[in-house]
Amino acid sequence: MSDEALSALAETLGHILETRALLCVIAPENVQGEAVVKTALSRRDGADPVAVTTAPPGSLTALLDAFHAALHLGARPRRMADAQQAVETELARRAWPVLLVHDAHQLRTESLQYIYALWNLSQEHGHRMPVVLVGPDRIRSVLRRPQLASLESCIFIWHRLTP
Repeated sequence: MSDEALSALAETLGHILETRALLCVIAPENVQGEAVVKTALSRRDGADPVAVTTAPPGSLTALLDAFHAALHLGARPRRMADAQQAVETELARRAWPVLLVHDAHQLRTESLQYIYALWNLSQEHGHRMPVVLVGPDRIRSVLRRPQLASLESCIFIWHRLTP
């Protein structure tokens, strides 16, 4: 990835961090989108990236496992409500978390709805948490699912990485 492309992404991330908005980064198949986003984010002081990746089928259980690993919360509680509460409490405790979701196109609708709910919930704690969804072109069709209309409509910027 060129310095110019990395700088453009860093600038876009700056806008997202400022506005605490949702960003969708579209990465070509031959580009490691999450690594590029992490590199660009490292140019921003104060951000506390929380990177989650789940394997297919991208269920809510798998997403919560990924959150527990990324946040170093230990084993995920058996009850979903307890697992969600632990994630929400830890994210609220952090000064400036930035949620990076790698391969977001592989997540099921309920998992993407939970990410949207976290973004909304973070407002109750005084500030919204910036969220960066990373995936290939097909992430657009995933986010066009009728059940995800609220999430798609709140994406502030769609950023396409170039190889």
